[in-house]
Amino acid sequence: DLWWDDLWWDDLWWDDLWWDDLQNLGPMYGYYPKPSKTWLIVKPGFHEEAKRLFPDVKITCEGHRYLGSYIGTDSGLEEFIKGEMEEWKADITGLSEIAKTEPQLAYAAFVYGTSKRWNFVARTTPRISSLLFSLEYHIKETLIPVLVNKLFIPEQLRNIFALPAKMGGLGISNITETAELEYSNSVLATTALADAIFHQQNMFCEDSAAQREITLTIKKRKDQFFTAQKQAVMDSCSDPSVKRQLDLLSEKGASSWLTSLPLKEYGFLLNKQEFADAIALRYNLTLSSLNRPKTCECGETFNINHCLICKKGGFVALRHDSLKETIAKLLEQPCKDVKLEPPLINITGEELNPGANISDGARLDISAIGFWTPLDRAFTDIRVLHPQALSNRTKSLKQMYRCHENEKKNAYNQRVIKVEKATFTPLVFSTTGGMGEECAAFLKHLAEKISMKTGQRTLTLRYWVGHNYCGPFYWIPQSR
Repeated sequence: DLWWDDLWWDDLWWDDLWWDDLQNLGPMYGYYPKPSKTWLIVKPGFHEEAKRLFPDVKITCEGHRYLGSYIGTDSGLEEFIKGEMEEWKADITGLSEIAKTEPQLAYAAFVYGTSKRWNFVARTTPRISSLLFSLEYHIKETLIPVLVNKLFIPEQLRNIFALPAKMGGLGISNITETAELEYSNSVLATTALADAIFHQQNMFCEDSAAQREITLTIKKRKDQFFTAQKQAVMDSCSDPSVKRQLDLLSEKGASSWLTSLPLKEYGFLLNKQEFADAIALRYNLTLSSLNRPKTCECGETFNINHCLICKKGGFVALRHDSLKETIAKLLEQPCKDVKLEPPLINITGEELNPGANISDGARLDISAIGFWTPLDRAFTDIRVLHPQALSNRTKSLKQMYRCHENEKKNAYNQRVIKVEKATFTPLVFSTTGGMGEECAAFLKHLAEKISMKTGQRTLTLRYWVGHNYCGPFYWIPQSR
């Protein structure tokens, strides 16, 4: 609004002339100023003169709300933030009540809705981080415990939750730490527009190249900020398993179940126990004892790490079969003759590498014709590993995936190539939602083939495939 709201003068006499012109000329341009809804912000020394010149206009020396932010004195700003926080706290309390029965819905509403209210104020109002501590305290003490089904949230865990989901957090940022960053990024993003308003330009032409550069700069700033926060968390942690868990949760695809909207028709909706279990699995927390045995069928204590590796408990077979069936279903769209557990041709004298599976009746998980090349058959075999198992814990993530891929290829690659005259791709997933390089290449190619077949966008398909079929972690909380 270039008529009045975004202009100011050092002399009230000019304000008076401008106000008269605005009332006379404004209606010609569809602008009808209403004195009863107009606020004039002046310094204390001009208050009496302002009342004389503008008898019908509301006048303040403190300041007033403006486009969701505030213009005025520091004391007026503090009162404005206090008033806003009362509303925000009431919303958080309401979400906490919802979270008791629908924690996933409450989480999505907070991250994608409610939290944007104070983020907007932070972007448009400078120097407010020190005024928001009571809001952060309310979030930590009221909302987060209900969301994650814990009575107490340690400071270290709160710092982890404040990280973006792609870095292993929950995306519930600490506004007292991010407010100044949000404001500086907002100033940078709106510099060109602010200059155009200040100089009263009749036309504003955005420089697309410059704006893209600014967008990249802002993204880089945020990445650097949260990377530093993550490093600070890891430096303050003495438990190596926590550090490894953060690295695992930072893998591509590991948080897709968390960042997706809880849409029931796509199977993304979790009940309260499934969501609580998913959070516990994500951060290696103690599982709720409600409706859960204390010991496994094998006699060992039933905890997260044990239930993900014990073959008697049922989780290992269930997560494997879920992936096998759903990936086979996807392959049916672009490929022909998709088979589950196809038997391999028996060995009749072929020389294979040491360690190869030469037994009669050997089977792989899936085969399909026309995946890598037309009319050729492709075989795959699935493995879901637990990165926190003793056999994997000492390896880097890349070494861990490569080791399991090589183990599968050592057992089947030459047999498939020499005997079946086909190709073999090991699909190695982790219980935290990550995957090996060959698996990622396989799924990328699958998404591209489905895209060519159906006309859907490749990126959309890759995300959908990644959410539903490339994160075995997503099934674990549902497979009780």
